[in-house]
Amino acid sequence: IQLGLNYLWMPLFFGLKKPKAAAVDILALGGTVAYLTYVWAQVDSVAAWCLAPYLGWLGFATYLNFGVGMLNDWDFEGKTVEKSPKDKSHPTKNINEKAE
Repeated sequence: IQLGLNYLWMPLFFGLKKPKAAAVDILALGGTVAYLTYVWAQVDSVAAWCLAPYLGWLGFATYLNFGVGMLNDWDFEGKTVEKSPKDKSHPTKNINEKAE
């Protein structure tokens, strides 16, 4: 279940542009992993602590999911990002290049 929820999040958020569904998915994923951590703590505390970084990452990813969703009014439809600047008078530079 946890693996399926993990694989489902990216297409929901990026592919289908459904931040609300992705938020529900990531909350379910976090709950599933928290429960898994609890179960493993009953068996082996080291195994449970090995899931702590994953729980931390899921917490941060959940924060980002909700933050991006709220900043975009929970609607990504029709929103695009330019891949390159249209104005060629200000070309992009690498970090190591000096400005003229």
